[in-house]
Amino acid sequence: MKSNLAIVALLASMILPLSACNQVDPEAELAQRRQARVEAEVEKQYHNFEQLLASGRADLALNIADHVLKTYPNSKLAPKFKEKVEPLRAQIVAERETRRLDELWVYHDEDDAEAGGRVRTAYLFAKDPIGPAEAGKEAPRARLVLRRHPQWGDDVYLLSERGPFSCGTPCELQVQFDDGEVRTVPGEIPETGEHAIFVKDFEYFTQHLPDAKLVKVNATLADGGAQVISFEVGGYKSDTISGP
Repeated sequence: MKSNLAIVALLASMILPLSACNQVDPEAELAQRRQARVEAEVEKQYHNFEQLLASGRADLALNIADHVLKTYPNSKLAPKFKEKVEPLRAQIVAERETRRLDELWVYHDEDDAEAGGRVRTAYLFAKDPIGPAEAGKEAPRARLVLRRHPQWGDDVYLLSERGPFSCGTPCELQVQFDDGEVRTVPGEIPETGEHAIFVKDFEYFTQHLPDAKLVKVNATLADGGAQVISFEVGGYKSDTISGP
């Protein structure tokens, strides 16, 4: 009888350690479950990220990537987000700049019976004001205009919101495309009284404009002196003006 009791005690002493080894730490199990939920959420967000990229919504895709990297930086898919996020950010910045430059330009293209045919214009305002702002008003700006007119011909000219231009004899202007040569070209102030000055260089101007980012024109305002007026022309669409 004593022998049987000894055997039972021995078996019990062997079973108890085995049972203890099979027990799972509740906190570790909870952490595993939480991490599994995180990974599932990140996987879902990565799927959304890829779908948005495919549909051309890079801005929303970037929002997802930034959120995941901030909220779940140690998730398994975080490195995939990380390798794409900076190139994507650069792409978005470039696209925004392209849109900004495009939106600087205003185009008109219409048949005008009074003019005797098709009139085409393209214009944009200068990068910086050409004078101080008066009380309650915006600072005056200059406008660069390209125009093709069946009666008046092809013209490039500046319009001033500050007042008239002035010009010596002979009337000349300096024009520069980006960092290229500074060209001295004939100018002309219209006799009709508009606050304008013509840049008598249409062919060269329209030939080089599509490849330029910045055009600078050195002109003189009657009440503002000589100024270098800069125009951000990188968004110019040549098909409105430069075509036949």
